[in-house]
Amino acid sequence: MKKSAYIKIISFLSVICIALTATSIIYGVRANRLKILLSAERERSLAELAEVIDAINVSLHKSLYCKTGKRLYQTGNELYRLSAVAKDNLSELTEENEYTETIFRFLSQVGDYTLYLSEKSRLSEKEQKQLSALFDYSEKLSKEIGALADGYYDGEISFQKASGNLSDEKEAIDFLTSFNDTEQTIGDYPTLLYDGPFSDAVLNRKALGISDKNEITKAEGKKIAAEIMGVTPTDLRDEADCNSVLPLYCYSKGDKFIGITKKGGLLCYMTNPSYTKEATISTDEAVRRGSDFLKKQGFESMSHSYYSCYDDVCTVNFAYRKSGITYYADLIKVSVALDTGKVVAFDATGYLMNHRERKKPSELLSEEKCRKSVSDALQIIDVSEAVIPLDSGKESSCFQYHCLDKKRNSEVLVYIDRETGEEKEIMLLLYYDDGVLTK
Repeated sequence: MKKSAYIKIISFLSVICIALTATSIIYGVRANRLKILLSAERERSLAELAEVIDAINVSLHKSLYCKTGKRLYQTGNELYRLSAVAKDNLSELTEENEYTETIFRFLSQVGDYTLYLSEKSRLSEKEQKQLSALFDYSEKLSKEIGALADGYYDGEISFQKASGNLSDEKEAIDFLTSFNDTEQTIGDYPTLLYDGPFSDAVLNRKALGISDKNEITKAEGKKIAAEIMGVTPTDLRDEADCNSVLPLYCYSKGDKFIGITKKGGLLCYMTNPSYTKEATISTDEAVRRGSDFLKKQGFESMSHSYYSCYDDVCTVNFAYRKSGITYYADLIKVSVALDTGKVVAFDATGYLMNHRERKKPSELLSEEKCRKSVSDALQIIDVSEAVIPLDSGKESSCFQYHCLDKKRNSEVLVYIDRETGEEKEIMLLLYYDDGVLTK
C-alpha cells in the first residue's frame, strides 16, 4: 500500500476519533447539565414536601378540636388539597413502591376521611380515636420528612451516592435508602400547621382607617416624618411615592426608611436597621415602650397580644381593643431593640386598611350557648370577645376560648361565631423562650 494511502487512512481515523471525542464531550456536558437540573428539581420537591407535610400535620391537629361539621368540612377540603400537592412532590422524589405505599395511602385517604366525618353531626368515640391516630401518624411523618430534608441540606444525604477514593471522605447516604428508613421508622397507621393570629388579615380595597382624612402635601409629610425620626426635614431624602396598597409619601436617611399616609399624615411603616448588642431590657419593657410609641403616634386603645424575639429585637403585635372586644384586623406591629429600647421597625398597614367603628350585631348568642360548640377534648381556661377577619373580606363577632388539651399538653384558641354558634377559626398556641406565637 502506498504511503499516501496510509496517510489518508490515518487522517480519516483521526477525524473519526476527534469527532467521537467531541460528541462524547458534548453529550457529557448535556448529561451533566441535565443531572444538575434534575437535582435542583428534586431539591425543590423535597423542600415543598417537608413544608406541605407540616401543614397537613397542623390541619389534622386542629381537626381534633372541631365539633361542628361545617368547620371539619373546611379542614377536610384543605387536607384534600394539601395531600394532592404532597403526592405530586413525593412522586417526583421516588416512585410509589412497597416502601412508600403506606405514605401514599395515608395522603390519599386523609382528606377523604376528614370530609366523610364532616357529614356527621357528632363524632363517635371510635371516629375521634381514628382521627387522633391519623394525627399521631402525621406528626411522626412530619418529623421524619423534616429530618430527611435537614440531612440533605447538611450533606449527609444525597440523591446519588457520593463517590471518591479519599479515605477520609464521608460518603453521603443514598436518598432512597434514607427515605425507605423513614418509612420503616414511622411504620403503618391504623386503618380507617410568628406572628399572632390574623396578622395576615384580608386587606380591603379601600383604606377604611383614613377614608375621612384630609390629604397633606409632600412637604408636610416630610415634616411629620422628620419629627418621628428625630431629625430635621433637610436630613431626609425624597423617595418615590408608594401606592401599592396605601398611598404614601416615602422618605429615607441612609438605610432608614419611613412612609407617611397621604391622607391624614399618619405613620404607616418605618425601618431602622441596626446591629443590636446584648439585651439590656426585658420583653415586658419592650412591650411597654412599643405601647408608648403607639400612643405618641396617635394610635389609642391598642392592646398587645403576641410577640416574638429574634437577634435581640422584640416584635409585638398590637390590636385595637374597645369595650372589652379585640379587633384582630386592626393590627399594628412594633419592633423594639432589646439593647437600646428604641423602635427599629413599624407596620400599621392592617390598622390603616381596616380600622373603623363597627356596629354590633343585634342578635347574638350567649356565651353559655357558644361554649357548647367547643370540643369536649378541650378544657376552657379563659373566655374573651373578639372580632376576627374572614377570607371573604367580612368579619365575624366571636367568643375567643383559650383552651387546654391535657392529653397532648397543648394550648388552643377556638373562635365561636356569636351569630351562628359555629367554629370560625382554631389556632394552636406555641410557647418559646423567645416569644409566644400561633399556628
